[in-house]
Amino acid sequence: MQHLDSFQEKTIGAINLLHQHGYVEAMLTLTFAAIDQMAWLTFAGNESNGAHFKDWVKRYIDPDTNLDCTADDLWAARCGLVHTATAESRHNIKATASAKKIFYTTGSAKCSVSKSSDVIFIDADKLVKRFICSWLQYRLDIASDPKLKDLAINKANKILSYVQSF
Repeated sequence: MQHLDSFQEKTIGAINLLHQHGYVEAMLTLTFAAIDQMAWLTFAGNESNGAHFKDWVKRYIDPDTNLDCTADDLWAARCGLVHTATAESRHNIKATASAKKIFYTTGSAKCSVSKSSDVIFIDADKLVKRFICSWLQYRLDIASDPKLKDLAINKANKILSYVQSF
């Protein structure tokens, strides 16, 4: 588990550095990538998908309660931000899409009213904090569930690791 813990410590450290320097879009992109990685660790098989992402988000982030959005909204936001650096993805712009577009606030900025029924605002800092808390809960679950632990260890051994030489 040391390899996974070290990897996650670096990832959260990078997210915090991006936050400190005001690189909100990059911070959110890395946060969504980290959620993807945690979802991949949780499910058997070599590839993760949107269903795995949403299942992990529902279980650990609980967006309905903690962010006033759904796992579908976060998946659509992740796809838009990671693939096109926008709030739009096929999951929230098609006529049949149920996911809403997510826009982000930071600091003391708040948006309490949206004039569009397909748009919601969430606090970027709150999303990151929820992810970090979720990682900690996931880590506790790994420690208490031998099956989850074996799966996580086997997959964590595949995670790239770099040793810096001087």
